[in-house]
Amino acid sequence: MNMKVTVLGRWGAYPAAGEATAGYLLETDRHKILVDCGSGVLSNLFKRIQQEDLDALFLSHYHHDHSADLGCLQYAGKIAMGFKRRLAPLPIYGNSHSPRYNELSYRDYTVGKEIQSGITIDLKGMKVSFFQTVHEEVNLAMRFEYGGKVFVYTGDLGPATQIAHFCSAADLLLCEASLFEHEEGLFPGHMTSKQAAALAEQAGVKSLLLTHFPHIGDIRKLKTEAEKYFQGQVWLAETNQQYEL
Repeated sequence: MNMKVTVLGRWGAYPAAGEATAGYLLETDRHKILVDCGSGVLSNLFKRIQQEDLDALFLSHYHHDHSADLGCLQYAGKIAMGFKRRLAPLPIYGNSHSPRYNELSYRDYTVGKEIQSGITIDLKGMKVSFFQTVHEEVNLAMRFEYGGKVFVYTGDLGPATQIAHFCSAADLLLCEASLFEHEEGLFPGHMTSKQAAALAEQAGVKSLLLTHFPHIGDIRKLKTEAEKYFQGQVWLAETNQQYEL
């Protein structure tokens, strides 16, 4: 089984009506991993799997649009373990630069595990590495390697981030596009469609999946703009859509 990525939430800052902010389910023949856990993400996650099916949660950073559903996921773990559907606490990976790191461990139901830029961990044969981006708080981009496939998720980042080498030759780059091309410089900690596409082109990735969308403007333009600067496949993240590497 190749890697599969399912979009559980695709909006920045706050969810559009009936949708969710950042959250993605990464699956292989051996893994079910939640990447970010923003507002509304669990309602889509639980259409596919239950809390006890999860192997781990990885948080890019602690801004609420990436972590708002964390507490409810922990409550789900309490119930799963109370009814013996889950036998071990859920590992939750995050950086320790924020006091919110201490919230990752919840009684005996979830356990916080520190990650930082430059390290690599092994998760049941999957190689996971991290790179700190330029953002308003510490954000870790993530590179998942398994079965000859590479998936990279940027989390939030500004264009000053020198991350092309970290994304190099990825089969799928999941990159934020919080701004339209003409809005360059509006929020220095976020990328425009053009900047995301330029990163994908420089890194030589196979395909680019844009996410973390703005609420003002027609998001379909983000894809059109990105296609001018990246020669590979460009997708706009669609809620509950699955992308296979």
